Amino acid sequence: MSAIVNVGLVVLAAVVLRQWLLNDSQTSAQLAETLNSSYDYIVVGGGSAGSVVASRLSEDPYVSVLLLEAGEFDGDRPQVFIPGLALLNLRSNFDWWYMSEPQDGVMTGLKGGRSYWPRGKILGGSSSLNAMQYVRASRHDYDRWAEYTKDEGWSYQHVLPYFKKSEDIQIPGLQNSPYHGQGGPFTINHLKSQPLSAKIIQAGQAAGFPYNEDYNGRTMEGICNSQVNSLNGERMSTGRAFIHPVLGRPNLDVAVRAQVTKIVIKNKKAVGVEVIKDGRKCVVNANKEIILSAGAVNSPQILMLSGIGPKKHLESLKIPVVVDLPVGQNLQDHMFFDMGVRIREPLTSAWQDFKNWWSQQQFKWFGTGPLSSPFNLEVLAFKSTTKETKEKDWPDLEIHFIEIMPNNILMDIFNYAEETKAELADRNRGDYGFTCLPSIMRPESIGNISLKSADPFDYPLIYANYLAAQEDREVLIRGIQECKKIVNAKPLQDVGAEFTEKGPESACKQHRYDSHEYWECLVKHRALTIYHPIGTCKMGPKGDPTAVVDPELRVQGISGLRVADASIMPWLVSGNTNAPTIMIGERAADLIKGKKLPPLDL
Repeated sequence: MSAIVNVGLVVLAAVVLRQWLLNDSQTSAQLAETLNSSYDYIVVGGGSAGSVVASRLSEDPYVSVLLLEAGEFDGDRPQVFIPGLALLNLRSNFDWWYMSEPQDGVMTGLKGGRSYWPRGKILGGSSSLNAMQYVRASRHDYDRWAEYTKDEGWSYQHVLPYFKKSEDIQIPGLQNSPYHGQGGPFTINHLKSQPLSAKIIQAGQAAGFPYNEDYNGRTMEGICNSQVNSLNGERMSTGRAFIHPVLGRPNLDVAVRAQVTKIVIKNKKAVGVEVIKDGRKCVVNANKEIILSAGAVNSPQILMLSGIGPKKHLESLKIPVVVDLPVGQNLQDHMFFDMGVRIREPLTSAWQDFKNWWSQQQFKWFGTGPLSSPFNLEVLAFKSTTKETKEKDWPDLEIHFIEIMPNNILMDIFNYAEETKAELADRNRGDYGFTCLPSIMRPESIGNISLKSADPFDYPLIYANYLAAQEDREVLIRGIQECKKIVNAKPLQDVGAEFTEKGPESACKQHRYDSHEYWECLVKHRALTIYHPIGTCKMGPKGDPTAVVDPELRVQGISGLRVADASIMPWLVSGNTNAPTIMIGERAADLIKGKKLPPLDL
């Protein structure tokens, strides 16, 4: 990680005088250092959903709102708002730095057989750390939610207005699209800092992917430049979009370094939270409701610590059971497989570009260049790979293209074991290249999260159960074949594209190279998470014994308590999860207010 830090320090020295640093130092003075004894609403977690909920609830001047964030304030953190420094935030103080538990025969190429799970511990949550991809997923995902929950409010035509409400689309060709919104706090743009992007899109078209100007529109199928949450080249996190502009509201308190350890419950009613703020423990009461938006790991952890969860599990830890609910179950996550590609032409950024003078000046004055690009991820592709998914127009495969040479720096982020890195050492030869990352959209494998102990500072145990379902492995193998088609297409062959791994890797050498058995073995050996965990506080119809919350996000059996974040998803959506999580925050705020936007039938 020292190479990443060195790059970051050089760049930070060049950009610390940007005007937004001065502005944000003023907003940080508006944070709450002391807490009132009570508020009407308490929002736990200032991430992708919690920031939205707190901002929208505080629009009513007659209610008081407290937003509690366990991490730091994001305002004076240039490594957060400079997209090209996103790697600096991983395994930092702004990251919970979770790890999954080892699995038999899976992820054997990772250190300790464990998958690294970055989760944001900072205002804006994981939207302050991620690759900034704005993907809403398929209309079929939400229609499936609505059918299951028996609540049409979760159908595509009902959630589309909430996507549009947040959005300020700035992509010229989409500004008049009925699928997009203007004037919202969350700005969406294209990034085109990497010349190779055009070649990848052309190669994708040659390999059978249609060009799709807007995968957030009528259909997801196809390939194009990705849509990202960016403004003037800087990251637009939910903290920056939804909280910074409203820090001056007298009815909103935002407290950082404030970790909630327990929901206080009396007579099956949530009445307050136990919080440790700057090392001091206190209880803050809620007059109306508590909204838990701590994410797919922390929300179930807090519920279980509060006595809401599986009875046997809580009893084993001597936690008094308040309500027996399947908290922590239904864990789902996207996975991808990493295929390194070297090119001959200087059409992508080299790692040294992040610290050279010209790159710094490009970003400092124009908000462009390598530093404006998150992980150099600027192209996405979606494909329906089976007869069923093609007929329904419901892609089951997504491909990310990280346009930078996948050398040891990137492999450290992937948590590859030293022997795996040695096996892939040829990636360190050459400056220019990219990574083709096919990923499963709707995994069938389901895991769970449980408490390690009753200590709130003990990290929970993450049993991801990756690739348990055969179909999950098959989707990745089909995705590998699609990557091969794209890399072997003429537009990429013209620039000398070649896979960095050209023969069998030792972990799977017992199988014939390039056979189905070989790829299945390799997928199990070193498949990776895309960091999209969901489902651990599952939403379902009222009374559903497999659900934690009802369709209005109220925790079953408890009044005054809702969950609003990615943990409520009954199924993982077909795409990156940040945009859907923001939508959940928008809709949760209206549910609490007793309002709803009219549906859009597109």
